[in-house]
Amino acid sequence: MSDRVLVIEDDPEVAAFERTLLERAGFETKVAPTGAAGLEIEPQFKPAVVLLDVELPDISGLDVCTSLANSSDAFILMVSAHSSEGDVLKGLGLGADDYIAKPFNGSELVARIQSFLRRRERSRKSDNDGRLAIGTAALVRDFHTLENGGKGVTLTALEFRLLWFLGEAEGKLLTRAQILERVWNDVSGVPTRVVDVHVAALRKKLAEVDAVLQISSVRGIGYRLDTK
Repeated sequence: MSDRVLVIEDDPEVAAFERTLLERAGFETKVAPTGAAGLEIEPQFKPAVVLLDVELPDISGLDVCTSLANSSDAFILMVSAHSSEGDVLKGLGLGADDYIAKPFNGSELVARIQSFLRRRERSRKSDNDGRLAIGTAALVRDFHTLENGGKGVTLTALEFRLLWFLGEAEGKLLTRAQILERVWNDVSGVPTRVVDVHVAALRKKLAEVDAVLQISSVRGIGYRLDTK
């Protein structure tokens, strides 16, 4: 059975476009035109991913996000043309996994969903050997190294923790606050700029081993690790 995606979108043209795009990519897809319909369909359909429009005619997409986060283990990808940075941050805080703005590139949407599914498969595997596979590369805990195609580079302790956190959440948009809390243990007074400095260093080391990975920045919000 193909992986399932539930589209909650009130614009029929947008919903039809998304459904066609997803079905062509091999996903079993259902569409709900309202938030209430989406919440009714989700428990029976059991999607792996919910594509959730923020601006719905009956219930706020943020309220739908809250309900789904509390009752479902589906990944939630918020979609909107007009959401402010504050709305995006609020949605992420309520349990959304990522955000994509309209109009979006179809291949980017499919890639985001596929990255969620890779994350799900990775979470099912135990970390018995102290390694985390990310695309074709691997992080090796015992040596604090990143390896890819026979090449290797040593990471600092902070770089290693940061890349491991991004790798575990591949495809998920992480805010700077989330990164500081997890990687720096929420040390009081640590400026958010320090995250940007370490991300810049990691990008150089990814290039050193020709890793097919990209740390994408979302202005004013945070970072996401993507497979190129």
